[in-house]
Amino acid sequence: MTEHVEVEQQRFTRPWLFLFLELPFGAAIGFLMIAVPFRLSAAGVPLADIATVSAVGFMPHALKIFWVPLIDMIGRRKGWYLSMVGVTAALLAAASLVPDPARHLGLLTVLVTALQAAAATTSGALNALIAMTTHPDDKGKAGGFYMAGNVGGTGILGALALWLSTAVAPWAGGMVLALVVVASGAGAATIHERRVVDAAARAGGVLRALGRRITAMWRDLWETASSLQGFTALVISIAPVGCGALTNLFAGMALEFGADQHVVEVVNGLGGGLAGALGSLVGGFLADRMNRRVAYALAGGLTALSALGMLASPLTPTTYMVGTLAYNFANGIAFATWAGMVLEVVGDSAAVATKYALFVASSNFAISTVTKLNGMASGFRGFSGQWTREAGARGALAFDAGITVLGIVIVLGLVRYTAWRNARIAEATAAGS
Repeated sequence: MTEHVEVEQQRFTRPWLFLFLELPFGAAIGFLMIAVPFRLSAAGVPLADIATVSAVGFMPHALKIFWVPLIDMIGRRKGWYLSMVGVTAALLAAASLVPDPARHLGLLTVLVTALQAAAATTSGALNALIAMTTHPDDKGKAGGFYMAGNVGGTGILGALALWLSTAVAPWAGGMVLALVVVASGAGAATIHERRVVDAAARAGGVLRALGRRITAMWRDLWETASSLQGFTALVISIAPVGCGALTNLFAGMALEFGADQHVVEVVNGLGGGLAGALGSLVGGFLADRMNRRVAYALAGGLTALSALGMLASPLTPTTYMVGTLAYNFANGIAFATWAGMVLEVVGDSAAVATKYALFVASSNFAISTVTKLNGMASGFRGFSGQWTREAGARGALAFDAGITVLGIVIVLGLVRYTAWRNARIAEATAAGS
């Protein structure tokens, strides 16, 4: 018996809208990354306790793979996004209103952790909407605008929250960000998410419809992971190409370059956010005009060159500023081209949000691993251990560039293998016909 499935025609979304729709995620990340640590430090909270708040608060981003499948199972993706935008705004406001955070550290930790869980869910739903409602020819641009909102929003909105909290009142930063979240997220109401109605499943009741949806999700996940395109994309996501791991260490190596606190705040906050956003827009443009995997490899090459430039230059504040901004710009290109590649792979399918979360988890694993290895390289004392001092910033820069080049070799090798494999399949098909 043929199943009757009604599919509504999809109306595509303009790619630029995704820049604004990712700002709620950037606001939540920037608030916890920049504004909260500064406020706690000013309140006399020890660095160890601040680190605990940050570590616990950011944990939902590593665990979201366990609940993101609900976005594919229940309801519509736009509904998930809009509801979580509201929750994100409310939690930003609540966290900013916690009085005397040094005495209410537990409450603040609960609020910022819930905030990150809501923001992670918001981003998961948005990933699905981008994949489902973007024209295939615009996947690169969509990824570019999305990443511009991500990396740019984190730096710029985090810096805004910090400035307002110190210049106006402690609660001002979070309250203003809450308004930004609502204003930017409301644009999702204009997105057209096509409705797919399985008449046979609906006739069998809610449980049968849910069961069929879950079955379709797992089949979709398996087909993607076992396909040549999907499997190689997972390997590329794990490969250390566009990790940008040094962005997690630049603040820690500032003193070696003679950079003061003001320089660190500018180049890692507002300046880094703008550079990353601009790079993301450039990456989105490139990803629609060439092979997206090759574009990702080229972006990784620019990232490595930025690190090598800092390595070969004198350790001065100027080198720190120029090098850090160049690295952030190149990393923005890498993030955007990676997003374009992933959007191309996940497509518009049953498990779209879950698949995107899987690729994000793979990429985050690479970022965390390379960050740790870069830190270990900074303590290198020569193969015999006889160096009088550690390699420091130069060791981290050299290792980051070297492992990025290794990742590029892996990506280009996979691109070449995929092209060869597809050519063989095409030849076999032609011979069989």
